[in-house]
Amino acid sequence: MKAIIQRGYGGLEVLQLAEVEKPVPAADEVLVKVQAVGVNDWDLGLMQGTPLLMRLYIGLFRNKIPTPGVEIAGIVESSGEEATRFAAGKKVYSDLSYGKFRGYAEYVCVKETELFHMPTNLSFAQAVAIPHAGLLAIQSLKDIAGLREGQSLLINGAGGGVGTIGLQYAKQFRCRITGVDSEKKQEYMHLLSFDHVINYETEDFAKSGRQYDVILDAKSTRSPFTCIKALNSGGTYVTVGGDSWRIIQCVLFKKWIAWRYNKQVTLLELKPNRGLDYLTGLVESGKIIPAIDKRYNLEQTSEAIQRFKEARHCGKIVVLVGDSTQQSDE
Repeated sequence: MKAIIQRGYGGLEVLQLAEVEKPVPAADEVLVKVQAVGVNDWDLGLMQGTPLLMRLYIGLFRNKIPTPGVEIAGIVESSGEEATRFAAGKKVYSDLSYGKFRGYAEYVCVKETELFHMPTNLSFAQAVAIPHAGLLAIQSLKDIAGLREGQSLLINGAGGGVGTIGLQYAKQFRCRITGVDSEKKQEYMHLLSFDHVINYETEDFAKSGRQYDVILDAKSTRSPFTCIKALNSGGTYVTVGGDSWRIIQCVLFKKWIAWRYNKQVTLLELKPNRGLDYLTGLVESGKIIPAIDKRYNLEQTSEAIQRFKEARHCGKIVVLVGDSTQQSDE
């Protein structure tokens, strides 16, 4: 089968399309014929070996994960002898960050307990926007912030996969939602119906004087001490990732910030696939519709990751595999 293989740490040059052996599912695994892969921050982290602390998990000098790819949608090919939940031919999806990744391939083995039926009303390209990016948004807003009716919410990095799903979830609670992103995404965010949009290139939301009940930060680049200036008393700031030092600050000082300012600062520790059934229901009921940016094929994976790195995407970048290789125009 074809797969993207990573050879060492570095830039896009370390990613190569290669012929590798087709995997065989273990007793508790399902073999999935991959149809679509979502591009995420994990792809850059695995490729570059950053942040450096992550190398304690993936390998100091050589990546122990030969194929990146965290978010997949596909078709059940076969199952191990103990895996009985999914019949061959079923459409499924999953977040692979619980284990070995390896989504950028024609086939991947997934633990049966980490696999879920795909929403019936979505294509593979749409569905793959849900398992990882969608749950980053839902676990942040639902499980940590406990978003409530009529609250004010700011989403930093609002034009990507996390932000677009977070917006739609918050709309169900009639929240007042502000989106923060680059100049080139301002019109797109207006089309998504954010109540207010901020261009971070010309305005710092933390210094604007406006305050919010909840801040969801998809691209943590500034100190939590700066961000909490934009929080109401009793408010919650949740980051899903970003600059290593900013993440460390959140972990080290969250208790002191809560005591001193009566404001909660939290780093989301994503629990892969937890709540995916709930999110699937929201999608099937039409309450959440994935926003898709550009589609690539497996041979163009490096181009897809480069687009993500340059933050040119509006919504989710998708790599199509196997039978689903038609591209859309940019």
